[in-house]
Amino acid sequence: MTRINTNVASLRGLRSLNKSTNLLDTSLTRLSTGLKINSGKDNPSGLIASETLRSQVSAIEQSIKNSNRASNVIATADSALGEVTNLLNQVRGLVQEGLNKGALSQDEIAANQLQIDTALSAINRISANTSFAGDK
Repeated sequence: MTRINTNVASLRGLRSLNKSTNLLDTSLTRLSTGLKINSGKDNPSGLIASETLRSQVSAIEQSIKNSNRASNVIATADSALGEVTNLLNQVRGLVQEGLNKGALSQDEIAANQLQIDTALSAINRISANTSFAGDK
């Protein structure tokens, strides 16, 4: 008859060694990554909370990028509108000057009309060519 002996002390030592090895692996992983939670088994509820926060941070960062882009679009449009406003004020001044027919010669009226035509052409050019990143 064969007899099997169990060395209980060796089994306890092996189990303790395995437990210590697992704890050492966890500690080394935390040290190497600098993170307290490296996987779901470290802290399931903490992992869920951190992933929720991570997605919220990502959404906020994208919102900031979108806001910056919108701000740049508005700045481009504002610049173009400012230029058009200046040209329209110039046209208005020339038209008001032209209303006093007795004070201007025909050559001056023709010169004013040329300036008005040039300003209107510039307004058309600005409206046709103003764009931001290819969008009009």
